[in-house]
Amino acid sequence: MTRLAAPRLRRKNFDFAAKRRQEIVLHACHVGAAETEDFGRWLVAWALHNPGARDQVLSVMQAARRMGGEITEAEAIAIADEAAEIPHCWRADRMAKYLGVTYSQRQALRLTTIGSIDIGRRARKELRKRNDRLYRERKRRASGVIARTEYEANSMAAKARAEGVSRMTIYRRKRAAEQAKNRPDVTGVSAAILLTSEDRPVTFDRKREFERRCRAEESKRQSVFADGVHDAADRLESLPVELRLLALGLPVSENLARAA
Repeated sequence: MTRLAAPRLRRKNFDFAAKRRQEIVLHACHVGAAETEDFGRWLVAWALHNPGARDQVLSVMQAARRMGGEITEAEAIAIADEAAEIPHCWRADRMAKYLGVTYSQRQALRLTTIGSIDIGRRARKELRKRNDRLYRERKRRASGVIARTEYEANSMAAKARAEGVSRMTIYRRKRAAEQAKNRPDVTGVSAAILLTSEDRPVTFDRKREFERRCRAEESKRQSVFADGVHDAADRLESLPVELRLLALGLPVSENLARAA
């Protein structure tokens, strides 16, 4: 059984000439070109971008109706001949200069293939970048993102510089304040070197009990040590003098040795 390949989607090619013809009609209707003496300029520009028409004269007459005017067949023939003498299509700014398109008109009609006479190509590019940047900024503010200046003014680094301390000090203070707010009667865990499997936060009562036991153990050890010292002293006193001197590593005189 043979498998049929999936049909490939055809890519829609952009028709520049059709797009410009549409924009020429929009601009002519916007400025009322049919009521002026220069109505033929819009028709020449339209015919310039319609080179593949079977009947150029009829197409020009229909375009004039879409622009809100009427022309005769003789006028349409003259317009078609004038458009045929132009060697190639004009660029955006050249077309804008021919039709008198301003930047405000271009923005109102959303023209893309026709430039403007008051703002050049590079300036329009910078304006597009600026408008896009402002749009993205408004979108971020709507989603809750604060401005960079406000973020830096309220950052930990700014607070540390204002108080003359390090950022770690600010973090420690913040952590201690949150701990005291959430559990004011509980201390933190012990240091990392003292962590055990049973390590957990302790209350102040348990801490005081632990300190009391430590003091009791310390006093007990001191008392045991003192008793041991006293016992050793009693045992040494029962020994002869020469043996005590030998135990201490001291020299024994000849008289004591003879007496022994």
